[in-house]
Amino acid sequence: MNLSRAISLPLQIAVAILLLTIAISMAAGAPVRSIVPYGLAVTLVAWRHGAAAGFLFAGLATLAALAAGAFPTRIEWSGQEAGEGLITYFKLSVIAAWIVLGKYVRDGRR
Repeated sequence: MNLSRAISLPLQIAVAILLLTIAISMAAGAPVRSIVPYGLAVTLVAWRHGAAAGFLFAGLATLAALAAGAFPTRIEWSGQEAGEGLITYFKLSVIAAWIVLGKYVRDGRR
């Protein structure tokens, strides 16, 4: 089986976004702390694969943010990466939920 056919294009793009974000963070020496690239990746997966995949990918995106060095966001929060990770997961999960809800509403009107 061809692996590129087994994995959907939105999932491939989402993984590429996360890997690119990590690479940019490491190359620049400064982490990407914006939620936008992580949220975009979650949006692509949630739109194509649904809520469960969106929530799972929100966790993966949170781990990617941790790997990119996005935590701690403030120096005084050093040592509280777990708490910041949970907050980030919550934000990304809300994005996934809204995307799935928006798709549901859109499909329900047709």
